[in-house]
Amino acid sequence: MPILALATIALTRAFAFDPSADWNSVSSAIRMRYYGRVQQKDRMEKLLTDYAPKAKAATTLPQFEDVVNSMIKDFGDSHFGLFTRSDQGYYTMDGLVKGFGGGEGLPMPTFGAWIKTTPDGYAVQMVVDGTSAQHADIRKGDVILKVNDQPFTPVDSLASLVGKTAQLQVKRGSQTLTKSVEIKEQNPISTFLDGSNDSARVISAGGKKYGYFHLWTMGNQRFQTALSNAVYGKLSSTDAFILDIRDGFGGRPEGYADPFFRPEVFLEWGQGGGVSRQMFGYGRPLIVLINKGSRSAKEVLAYILKKSKRAVLIGSNTAGDVLGTSPVKLGDWGYIEIPMVDVKADGQRLEKVGVAPDIAVPAEFDADGKDLYISEAIKYLEAHPGR
Repeated sequence: MPILALATIALTRAFAFDPSADWNSVSSAIRMRYYGRVQQKDRMEKLLTDYAPKAKAATTLPQFEDVVNSMIKDFGDSHFGLFTRSDQGYYTMDGLVKGFGGGEGLPMPTFGAWIKTTPDGYAVQMVVDGTSAQHADIRKGDVILKVNDQPFTPVDSLASLVGKTAQLQVKRGSQTLTKSVEIKEQNPISTFLDGSNDSARVISAGGKKYGYFHLWTMGNQRFQTALSNAVYGKLSSTDAFILDIRDGFGGRPEGYADPFFRPEVFLEWGQGGGVSRQMFGYGRPLIVLINKGSRSAKEVLAYILKKSKRAVLIGSNTAGDVLGTSPVKLGDWGYIEIPMVDVKADGQRLEKVGVAPDIAVPAEFDADGKDLYISEAIKYLEAHPGR
């Protein structure tokens, strides 16, 4: 049996699945929410009509999932996906939906790495700051083969290991490595928030201090607060700022650039013999790191900072995945993410185009895992002091 099928066997048994009713939910949600439901109505209806018999004839959830994902691929839009409880994306959708209302999403077993399916197997797409994956030196591109000598899947294979140390068999190039990681239970949005806070640090180089912050997602107000707290707190006395918006997920762009556009003023408030101090704005040089994993609202933020010339963008072209999304819950077992809003910047569609860096860097990491984007950012700041 293929490895990918193993991930959904338990799920099919545990949660109610009705292919006909669930297809009706999927198709109704698309007809109501799809951004092109008017302009692309004929094409939308043809795809829904063509795939309906196959979806309703599915006898297992994996079959149903394959049919819907094939249809989504034919639509060709970003922010379009079907996620079951065996997918990390399910818990991300749940966290995004509940997080905007101040709630918490369902937890999933995790060691801090985001996994994607590739022809080689389950490959690491991103490693979140401060997590067990980072501490174990798991890297982007690593292929995870086994966990405790059993076949690895991103969610189900970890469920019984929460609170335990697990041994991962990892393929890195021609090497096969063993990595020890702690498995904990947490919603991905909370993992990304903790990672964003843990990323804040001062990089000392050439007699200068550079603030660094990795904004993993813009999923709710707490991420904006985390960035502002870093700018005005731990990183306030730095000579320049490196804002890393690689990988992760989007959200909404409003407010995230505010500290960097405000005039830099130091205020003092004296009252009753005491004095409190506040920094208003950060006017020193700003570098923004982007890559093909920078998507959604992060691309809008990158566009704003580039056009205004407030920042220098370093890295590689962003994803071009900029359609606004609207996740819809499917029973107890899934979410379908539907592109709901067509986004334009200055009248231009960034979908499938993305944002290009000011300085392109061919490789993101070297063979030893050194971050070449950060190195290029420091090199630029040293060559352009005060820029």
